[in-house]
Amino acid sequence: MKKLTRILLCLILCITATATTKAAEPLVLLQESFQEPLSTEWFWGLGTWQAQDGVLRGYESGPRRHGPVKMRRFVMRDGIVEFEFRLEGKAKFAGIIFNGSQKRGHIVHLVVSRDQIRVLGHAKKGESENLLQKPHQINIGQWYRAKVQFDGPVMAVTVNDSEFTVKAEYIAERKLTFGLGGDSGGPEGETAGALKFRNLRIRPASNSKHAGIGKFGEVQKLHGGFQFTEGPAADAQGNVYFSDLRPEKVFRVLTDGTLSTFLEESLRTNGLFFHPDGRLFACQSGSQKTEGAPAQIVAYDVKTGKYKIIAAACEGKPFHRVNDLVLDSHDGVYFSDIGGSKKNPGPSGVFYCSAEGKVTKLVSDVSRCNGVLLSPDEKTLYVLPSGQAELLAYPIKSPGRIGKGRVFGSLIQREDQPASGGDGLTVDVQGNLYVTRPRASCIQVISPDGETRAVIPFPEGPANCAFGGPDRKTLYVTARTSLYAVKMPIAGFQLTEKTNLTDEGRAAIRAKIQAVIKEGYYPGISVLLIHRGKVVMREAHGVVDIETKKPFTVDQLCWLASTGKLFTATLMASLVDDGLLTFDDPIAKTFPEFAEIRLPDGAKPKQPVRLSHVLSHTSGIPNDNWLKSEKQLEKSSPELKDYVFPQTPEDFVNGCLKLGLVVEPGTRMMYGRPIDLSACVAEKITGKTFIELMQNRVFKPLNLKASTIQPTKEELKKLAPLYQSSKAGVFEPDNFGLEVAERQNKRFSTAGGGVYSTLDDIGTLMQLHLNHGIHNGKQLIEAEALQQLYQPQPGTNGRYGLAFQIKDSKVNGNSRILSHPGYSGPVAWVDFERDLVGVLLMQSNTVNRTKHHNRIIDTIYRFIPVEK
Repeated sequence: MKKLTRILLCLILCITATATTKAAEPLVLLQESFQEPLSTEWFWGLGTWQAQDGVLRGYESGPRRHGPVKMRRFVMRDGIVEFEFRLEGKAKFAGIIFNGSQKRGHIVHLVVSRDQIRVLGHAKKGESENLLQKPHQINIGQWYRAKVQFDGPVMAVTVNDSEFTVKAEYIAERKLTFGLGGDSGGPEGETAGALKFRNLRIRPASNSKHAGIGKFGEVQKLHGGFQFTEGPAADAQGNVYFSDLRPEKVFRVLTDGTLSTFLEESLRTNGLFFHPDGRLFACQSGSQKTEGAPAQIVAYDVKTGKYKIIAAACEGKPFHRVNDLVLDSHDGVYFSDIGGSKKNPGPSGVFYCSAEGKVTKLVSDVSRCNGVLLSPDEKTLYVLPSGQAELLAYPIKSPGRIGKGRVFGSLIQREDQPASGGDGLTVDVQGNLYVTRPRASCIQVISPDGETRAVIPFPEGPANCAFGGPDRKTLYVTARTSLYAVKMPIAGFQLTEKTNLTDEGRAAIRAKIQAVIKEGYYPGISVLLIHRGKVVMREAHGVVDIETKKPFTVDQLCWLASTGKLFTATLMASLVDDGLLTFDDPIAKTFPEFAEIRLPDGAKPKQPVRLSHVLSHTSGIPNDNWLKSEKQLEKSSPELKDYVFPQTPEDFVNGCLKLGLVVEPGTRMMYGRPIDLSACVAEKITGKTFIELMQNRVFKPLNLKASTIQPTKEELKKLAPLYQSSKAGVFEPDNFGLEVAERQNKRFSTAGGGVYSTLDDIGTLMQLHLNHGIHNGKQLIEAEALQQLYQPQPGTNGRYGLAFQIKDSKVNGNSRILSHPGYSGPVAWVDFERDLVGVLLMQSNTVNRTKHHNRIIDTIYRFIPVEK
């Protein structure tokens, strides 16, 4: 094959699971045999290097620039690098170097000389620091074992039985290449001396992290007694279909685990994939029971079990053994043909069948093409050969047109066994690949940028895998005689029906989010877009915890801060809809003492403080001292003498009366805590707590199971940490969300920012508004009550309604955005002109959040125009 760039990464811990002795055998990512010719991944060097009989030998040659160095491409973070080395003649030292980006240059060196061991770190390009320098004796002509283990910022070095440890933050960075080299004795060439290396191998790390993935569940056997399971696929409800090749059957497993037979005669169906319209596409690989049955791609009607042929030949030539397939959003099918058998010889390949039925061969130079898969943005076609030890990636120029392929990553191997390929693969919503390794009895998890993040061992060699279950967070694995399942922290990607948000649009939005994260004010961001009633984008990027590097996931529980006002607005509209109150009601109607509130000069206001005023922050009651008292920064304000932090609605009302008015109600917007008066009113008129009202009138009717106002201890453990960030790359912990939870768990609730929720739950709430109060076909709140929330209120310059922020966008057509941002970083919005709901969660309090919100939303609006 032509020269391909190998992008690899050492992975994290193999998770604990039931496994045979075979599954527990050592695994390696790289085991270098050092035979001529060397792999093209050894791409650069100084001096002369020779590989023979498992040994790489180097010495100086030509004008002296540097001792001999040989570089190799290999991307890694954590992991274990092992090798043996020997000095010959006048050679002075041997070592290994790890390089990063052009900005960083070198990251770290290990240097072993005749009398000492040194570790040199490179905090900046062109600079170095001595991280370690210890005496150690090395004899000429003797082989020594060396091991370098990376665990985040820690690097542990072992030479024979001597162990040393160093620590530097930059050691945790991605290492893109490494080199072997040293000083071979001088410019006299081979006669002066030489360096020798052998038994180079790179192993998985052995710590408990799953970088960028999270913690998996245990491997569980669901059903057994099959002969050769293959090709799992999940329908829209999460039910899983899979093949048993030898008896030529297809089975179905419901989400409750019930097993049944879908097809008694499958004509040796292998790979399966569901179309968004419910058809089951399948690879019929040529029956051994039915004479003359061809290899072909078909689409089953799941209700009848009947199929229609999609593709049976390319340029008049029949297929040999079609094996795996994946659909794109253009109704096209990418599929593999693993090649011929003894009875039916023929070459391997990857093909594309367009929606119009035109079949094109895309890949013909790969041995035994097996698994095929698309990235979620449909910009990359992955091909998994069973005849070579690499995963390949091809850029997609347009549907059915690909560019030059490259090596995307090396496959996990068993030590001391011949290198082997993979079988099947699937992808999650973050673009991580799950690759089955039959001979290694594991699934290898590889990130979208080529980092191998984890490995899941299995008691049998897995053939293929797919996400299923109601939330698509169960990884179903077909492995020889059984079907297995693993609970995952990330949901699988599901192909949905097309909308006018194009692949280009998703890529642009994704790139903008990643650019915002890269600027250093947010560790992670998630996005949900619901367009025309369909989820068109649901992704999370970055990390939720800067310490553990736990990924920011689409189901992450977050404190919404002021974005929770959207829940309050919905609750108050439901009370208005039931006739329990009106937005024009004076607060004094519920709390008569409020009639005595006065302006600074002691005068009575021209109009009473109304519910609409507190919901629009125009009540005239100041806010600053509330915050100061709340955070215990200042207790010297005379008007707050004898102030007690509110434990009941009455306490809060009395506090407002102590503060009094600073301006006439309805004349000036002063954003802040007085909005909590709406919760006090709701509790007083219903006799129920604000928490009960929210649960019974919002959370339960909308089936918002993850949303809460009183988070439990277990929920608080899952809560996204909140940070303050006033400088790029600097994050300080912010416990405000935890303080709010503690207060609310003691009874008093904040209408202004007390909700803890998730991306999907917020999207459901906003969809209720977009649908004018209808949820699942039922009118929960009349549209007229909700419509009042969206009207600009006096004193707000037309920019605020009732707990709704009002903005106008002129990007790709004029439309009005009804939204609310939050102190903790989120924003949720509804756009009636675009028929669009959007949610962004980003758990960091920074003054730049509005600017960042607008940048991302403007990018979204470039690709979702207002319908004319």
